[in-house]
Amino acid sequence: MLNAECLSLLPTPYSLLPKTQNFLPEINNCYKMRLSHKHKFLFIGKPRSGDTTIRQALDPYSDSVSTDKGRHNHPHAPASILKQYFKRMGWDWNSYFKFTSVRNPWDMLVSLYSFGNPDQNGFYFWEKQQYNPKTKMPFTEWITKGKSWDIKAGKHLTDLSAYSLSYSALDDDNTFLVDYVIRFENLESDLTFLESMLGLKLNCPKIEQHKRDDYTNYYNQESIDRVANLFWYDIKYGNYKFGMA
Repeated sequence: MLNAECLSLLPTPYSLLPKTQNFLPEINNCYKMRLSHKHKFLFIGKPRSGDTTIRQALDPYSDSVSTDKGRHNHPHAPASILKQYFKRMGWDWNSYFKFTSVRNPWDMLVSLYSFGNPDQNGFYFWEKQQYNPKTKMPFTEWITKGKSWDIKAGKHLTDLSAYSLSYSALDDDNTFLVDYVIRFENLESDLTFLESMLGLKLNCPKIEQHKRDDYTNYYNQESIDRVANLFWYDIKYGNYKFGMA
C-alpha cells in the first residue's frame, strides 16, 4: 500500500468520480488492448508508450484485435475496468498474465501533444465537430489546462492524469493490478523477456521515429514541476528524470 503522502498526490480515486450507470466496456475492436484466452494474456494499452508496436506484435495470438481503421480515438481501458469485465464474464483474472507499458512522462506528453495537436480551446484533432485546426494551444498551457478521457466516469478529466500509469494499473484501493510493465525505453529487450514469459514468438514492427525537437525544449520550470506532480507514480516506477533519453 502507498503511504499517506503518496496517496495525496494520486489522481482523484475512481470511487469519488461520478459513475455512468452500469458502465462496463464491451471487449471489442474499439478498446486498445489485446486479450488471448488460449495463451492467457491481457495487454492493457497506454497512449504513446509503445502500445501500437506491442499490439501489432500480439495480434496473431489475440482474440481481441482493433480493426476499426476509421476511428482515430480508440479508448484505452484501464486494468480496473477490465478486471470488472472479467468478473462479469466469469473469467479468472488471476490466471492471466497482465501487462502494460510506461514511458518517461515528460517525453510521452510531448509525443501526445504532437499527435493530438490540441487547438486553442483544448480540443484534439479527433474531436472533429469542435476542433479548429487553424489554432493551437501552446504546449506549456496544455500541460496546465489539457484534458484526458476517463473511460470509467464517462467524462473528461480537467487534467492529463488519465494518461498516467497510476490510472492504467491501479484500482480504487491503489492495488497494482498488472504483472509486468514494459518500459518504452527498453522496448526491444522487454519484448524479448515477454516472449519468454508467454512462450510465444513476437514479430515486432520497427518503431516509427518521428522527427521533432528534443522534448526538453518544450518545457519551462512550471511545466516540468506540473508533470512531476501529476505523473509522480510513473516517475518513481520507471526511475525517470527530466532530461533522460
